[in-house]
Amino acid sequence: MPRPFKTEEKNLKEETETHLDSSKFNSGICGQIEKLVLCKRYREAFELFEILECEGGNDVKCTTYDALVSACIGLKSIRGVKRVFNYMLNSGFEPDLYIRNRVLLMHVKCGMMIDAHRLFDTMPERNLVSWNTIIGGLVDVGDYVEAFRLFLMMWEEFVDVGSRTFATMIRSSAGLELISPGQQLHACTLKMGLYDDIFVSCALIDMYSKCGSVEDARFVFDEMPEKTTVGWNSIIAGYALHGYSEEALNMYYEMQESGVKMDHFTFSIIIRVCTRLASLEHAKQAHAGLVRHGFGLDIVANTTLVDFYCKWGRIEDARHVFERMPKKNVVSWNALISGYGNHGRGIEAVELFERMISEGMVPNHVTFLAVLSSCSYSGLF
Repeated sequence: MPRPFKTEEKNLKEETETHLDSSKFNSGICGQIEKLVLCKRYREAFELFEILECEGGNDVKCTTYDALVSACIGLKSIRGVKRVFNYMLNSGFEPDLYIRNRVLLMHVKCGMMIDAHRLFDTMPERNLVSWNTIIGGLVDVGDYVEAFRLFLMMWEEFVDVGSRTFATMIRSSAGLELISPGQQLHACTLKMGLYDDIFVSCALIDMYSKCGSVEDARFVFDEMPEKTTVGWNSIIAGYALHGYSEEALNMYYEMQESGVKMDHFTFSIIIRVCTRLASLEHAKQAHAGLVRHGFGLDIVANTTLVDFYCKWGRIEDARHVFERMPKKNVVSWNALISGYGNHGRGIEAVELFERMISEGMVPNHVTFLAVLSSCSYSGLF
């Protein structure tokens, strides 16, 4: 066999070494991306991904794509989703069902439901995870009718769809405020032996409450073998929603006695109940409980407190809670601005609005209405 010339041997060796060095380099980058994502350092992971994008044509493993999907979800980055998906397509990577489901989830979690639906429709195979992902996404964005359409298609393909699917569809009934499909789903869960599932029970309590049947919601709650925080919150919120404030407060105290752990939603609900009952004493107890349980800095609960104190005319208490909040959203600012305005302190309302702007918070239509109302009520124009 004739030997190649020395120059050809040298070129072949250099190309091989370059390829090996490149493979090691890319493998190292992929490994670093995966480690960074595990540490939730998503932006740094994407900075390394840019190197792969610039070089192009690199062999990226499933584990790296899986990590990049997690990074996109963590950052809620639509641009990141498009970059990762385009790279996957252009590199000729053939994803298995697991990766296809992860890519679908990535689009759903980032709110790209049109693209997600298109991906779902073109999937060569689907499993329960695929169906639950797209249906859950549709329910989350309020497309309840399409969620029901896909659910019926899913049920034709899979007889045992599982408790999570039923819980999602019961949420869809609640969103539509239609009790009939919710009752039918409830009957199905009973036939399939899912009556003691926590997710199904909590979804049923929420659905019956939102559809105006608090008695049915209470029946489901009483039948729960294990009453969770979400279950208690759901029934308390149900009573509060329909003006049964005393019952809601009584359930709150029962929850306390049961020893079930309370969360910031529990306190937010009960503070709203106290507003309706005009009960300063109960609100103070809820405020103390909020701090005692470690939710003293929670944005939702504290905004509810600001609103409560403002409505009671205790503006200084409201301001104290507001100033202690490490993070504030537009609702927090609006609550305090409205409080100042409603009590004839228009100048302070305007000053707070100016501070809101200077701190980079973007006002909404409620903010402008609150400021205008404050000025009018205080006779500033």
